Amino acid sequence: MISLVQLLKEAVDDPKAIILAGGAGAGKSYTIKNLLGDLDEKTGVFTPKGSSTKFKYMNPDVYVEKEDMSLGQAMGKFRDVFQSTQDEKENIIWDTTGANVKNTLSQLPDYDKFMVMVYTHPIISILQNAKRDRKLPLDAVIKTWNSVYGNIADYKKSLGDKFVLVQNIVPGYEKEVEAFNKAVQGGKDSLEKYLADLVAKDGDKFKSTFAKEFKFSSNEIEQAFNTTLPQTSYTKTDDAILKNVKKEFEKEYNKKGENPGAQVLDRKLQSARKTKERNIKNRDENLKGVVDKLTSPEFKNIIEPTSSDEVKSKFQNFIK
Repeated sequence: MISLVQLLKEAVDDPKAIILAGGAGAGKSYTIKNLLGDLDEKTGVFTPKGSSTKFKYMNPDVYVEKEDMSLGQAMGKFRDVFQSTQDEKENIIWDTTGANVKNTLSQLPDYDKFMVMVYTHPIISILQNAKRDRKLPLDAVIKTWNSVYGNIADYKKSLGDKFVLVQNIVPGYEKEVEAFNKAVQGGKDSLEKYLADLVAKDGDKFKSTFAKEFKFSSNEIEQAFNTTLPQTSYTKTDDAILKNVKKEFEKEYNKKGENPGAQVLDRKLQSARKTKERNIKNRDENLKGVVDKLTSPEFKNIIEPTSSDEVKSKFQNFIK
């Protein structure tokens, strides 16, 4: 009987990789199932339409959803499996974002690569993400959208005919798209207010599933933290960053085997404040990036999708 590994091997000297790129909620899984071929979710094998070539589906989300791993654990396992799959020279379909051009293209050095980028409007990404069981933070969705679709020209230049752009403008969001675009016309502050109002209407809907409350591993460490915190520069405005501060305090406590003291805890507070400031700055830059793109005639040309016939032709030439 032919093994799964044997089925997934196209040719030892020329393995193929389909890179499926796009922002959160863009509909990448929908695209591969409805446009490109058949994905058997039980075996994790993708078969392109009109071909017997098999590709191993690679996505760290699989380990989170099916094996109930944390994101960190899932990424660790994914890296190991991703590398062993390349060592075996199996064909790969990699479901990723493509937010970093250099990192994405360097991950498969010995592979013949083809990228299918799925584009959707930012509000569709936001609302589709809100429907998922595993919801990314709103800021992460915006950051990814801004980063990914800012890379289109670079991917086109690097991959040439082995790059196609598919638009997935999900029906039913026409009013939301219109409202978002109207906010964009008012600039960054207008868009920020629109998003704040959107979240205020239904906070739970947009709450990230990764935003879990931190719990100390022991009552002793928790008591030490609560006793030490009033001795620092802490104020109520720091409540939003306490989760990370608590994590860092517990690390220092376990390292020393005792309460690290107010001076150490205060340094952790100051570090967390700086991180918060950077995050606010990055958020502003990403919102401005969204505004700049959606109001740019050049961007409208860049996101012009590859025609359906051209997608099929280029894809078929690649998988031969």
